[in-house]
Amino acid sequence: MVLKRSRTVPLVPVMDEPVKKKQKVNEDGIEVDGGGDVDQELLMIQQHLLNQCLCPVSESSLWKPFQGVRLVSDGQGDYHIPILAEWSRDRILMFVSTLQLLCEVAIKQNAKGLMCTRIGEVCDALVRNDYGLIEQLIEFSSHSDPFICFTASRALSAFLIVSKSHVNPSWLESLTENALVTTHPQKISFSLEVIKHVVEWKELDTHPLEDGGADEGPPHACAVVSLADPDGLDTSHVKCLCIKALEAKWPALVKKLDGLIGSYSAEHESTIVTFLGLWEAIISVKANLSVVDTKPFYAHLDGFVVLLNSAVPPGIWKHLLGLFNEVLCYGSTLALQDVLAEEPCALAHLVVRSVKDWHLLDTLPYRGGSGRFGGGSGDGDRPLLQKTALLVLKSLLGSEADDADADMAVIERSIREVLRQLDNCVKTLLPFHPETPPAQWVVQLFADQDDALIEGMVCCLDVAVGLFYRSAAVQPDLRHRLSPAATFVEFLRAVSHDPDVLLDLLVSNETCFLLYLLRLLKFVRRNWAEFVACCGRELDGTMSVLIRLRLAIDRLVSKALFPYNINPVLRLLERCEQMYEVNDP
Repeated sequence: MVLKRSRTVPLVPVMDEPVKKKQKVNEDGIEVDGGGDVDQELLMIQQHLLNQCLCPVSESSLWKPFQGVRLVSDGQGDYHIPILAEWSRDRILMFVSTLQLLCEVAIKQNAKGLMCTRIGEVCDALVRNDYGLIEQLIEFSSHSDPFICFTASRALSAFLIVSKSHVNPSWLESLTENALVTTHPQKISFSLEVIKHVVEWKELDTHPLEDGGADEGPPHACAVVSLADPDGLDTSHVKCLCIKALEAKWPALVKKLDGLIGSYSAEHESTIVTFLGLWEAIISVKANLSVVDTKPFYAHLDGFVVLLNSAVPPGIWKHLLGLFNEVLCYGSTLALQDVLAEEPCALAHLVVRSVKDWHLLDTLPYRGGSGRFGGGSGDGDRPLLQKTALLVLKSLLGSEADDADADMAVIERSIREVLRQLDNCVKTLLPFHPETPPAQWVVQLFADQDDALIEGMVCCLDVAVGLFYRSAAVQPDLRHRLSPAATFVEFLRAVSHDPDVLLDLLVSNETCFLLYLLRLLKFVRRNWAEFVACCGRELDGTMSVLIRLRLAIDRLVSKALFPYNINPVLRLLERCEQMYEVNDP
């Protein structure tokens, strides 16, 4: 519930405006066909919602769209409710989109702690389901008009978010049961899409170095109420309710979608994509769900790795790869853990085996992909190759952890063979020079994807460090192919040696650049001679970027503007600068 109302919301409108002459009413005084009046009131409500306030809307105009000619009894009285399915298509779309806008405005105001009282009253009535609208929105999952179906799913998602802990479990039961028992693709997609939007919901935030500014809110003339509820800004509870409702049906749902992918047909593509997107959203660290809540959703992943074959179209490949990459979310999760969980390690081990022993990369549908429309170029699907390469690089780390007790020579041979196959795959599909090592092409391959680029560089760095420091017997060619210094030099070329780019990446929470820079500088400090040799004639330019970055960080720290404690990085930058000045390996 958004707030407590100070007065009773009328279920029958208070007629404080003259009734139009041509208005048709029944014996109860309720409009029968609505004419153009309801449409006009909906338009007026939308306009005022865009201004963040419903105070100027009269009582009768505000509640008229919610009234209807159908009488429903709940044991405590008879209620007039609208029967949406009996309305015209345009009115349904206008009404449902107004509901969505209302809830989204309420969510934003709720996050800021000040809400228009009238907006709160309407939302409060919706949360109590005074007008029986929620079940009707769910029923639109099987509506023949895809626009109505889509609009209803978005409105329902926004409603669940604004309801927070007051969600009726029967609504979630209906949604999840719909996805399981029906064979209708649109109905399955509807239910999964609603839950996916709730899980993906992200609270409002701003860039760490930006002012919040004069953010939009209720106008000064609005009668606002202050929301003092300490949990008012937190949507984690409703996310958990959705996840718990889904958890009991998850194994059966996974089995159902496994079958749809295995016997792929185009009519099920949207349903499959929605399902994989929901699965990825649940596992994603961005959803801010607890480990306990998400653990049941790590099961059954191994069965989906084998679905990566030539019979599956590129679009499904990319969503499967996205799911696996999220499970192996290295930069923001696995790299920070002392002991890796069993499920990610098992997935990584299976991916490595699929590449090394079952030649997974040979089945990559690159040429048949939607390269020109999916962000690629020419006749191939570059985003597909990017996702595949990143998954293989991350799997090397997870598989290495899984085989920690194995002989180092065995681990090295496995990594060497997987890297060889990945290197051949990338160079077969993209015009890289045959002698370009993975340490360099990893930057060129991901140059247009900041998050994937940084994560890929962290993977190469950690694989290299893990190999070189655990065994002195690693062959020199492998050290060259994974050289962390070569990767960093190539990265600086890609950003035109601009320290402001590095600074922006440091203060942003969109990538794991802080982790990368910290580990890189530790590597440079411990392997200064190797770093100098690798940089060669570019040493001065490389160090110039690092020195200018240190100065920029110093300026922000002196003004208390840096968003977190950057001192460990500063100390490493200063140490590298000292070694550069004396050039003492």
